[in-house]
Amino acid sequence: MTEAFFQLVQFVGYFLAIGAVGFRFGIVRQIRGMSEEAKSILRADNAALLGVLGLVLLGFAFLGAPYIDSIMHHKTFTESLPKNRLQFEFKMTMLALALVGFLLVRAASSVGWAFAAIGILLAALQPVYTGKFSSKVNAVHISAASTWLGTLLVLMLIGIRGVTRSSTSGTQRAELVADLVNSFSPLALVASAIVAITGATTAWLHLKRISSLWTTSYGMALDVKLILVLIVVMLGAWNWRRVRPSLGAEGSEQTIRRSARMELTFAALVLIVTSVLVSLPSPR
Repeated sequence: MTEAFFQLVQFVGYFLAIGAVGFRFGIVRQIRGMSEEAKSILRADNAALLGVLGLVLLGFAFLGAPYIDSIMHHKTFTESLPKNRLQFEFKMTMLALALVGFLLVRAASSVGWAFAAIGILLAALQPVYTGKFSSKVNAVHISAASTWLGTLLVLMLIGIRGVTRSSTSGTQRAELVADLVNSFSPLALVASAIVAITGATTAWLHLKRISSLWTTSYGMALDVKLILVLIVVMLGAWNWRRVRPSLGAEGSEQTIRRSARMELTFAALVLIVTSVLVSLPSPR
């Protein structure tokens, strides 16, 4: 249960940190001719604050898990740290670089965001250049999911929520939300495709045989995850095919806000199930 808890904290941390970077580079920077009022609503330091929160959660997950392990097994904290100390120290250094970057955003936006992006991506994708094939696939899977749903979360909290609460006219609010969502759509499509491919690959590597889906605890947990992921995909497709084309009309920003909230609710359930899933033994 402890492992599942720290995995969940880690997932949420990546979603917030990578989502903040995705919001900055994948959405805000793609909007041309943004008014000063719109820039004020989408202030860079608001997204950076969520990035800082994500990094705090990641630090808590990576250091808290070995600390609890040291207490439970009567070991020193150093003995409970990952055996490959060099890789662990590199990851923590990159997370520290990302933290410095997010904190620098208020003083020097462009430099701060560059540091934040480099740090969090190198930390998240570390297994790609140091781990086994299954670890490489899993790292890409987590990074793509964070880019897709983490960016949607930041878009919801900073973008859509900020616009709907602003004092601008209804038409201006609707148009700005339309710009935000239209900028997010290409990023979401690419990231969700990568999630699907890497997710299927990871499932096959762990299951080894189809019957494991209904004969093992890992397989049954995976079944629940797949059902929830399917719901998230269906909601995302609904937003893309039905809701997005209607954006720009007055009042449409409330519609996308409700549908995005529903998508994120099921995404949160996916995270909870996944945190339990990764703590279960793979079928033999």
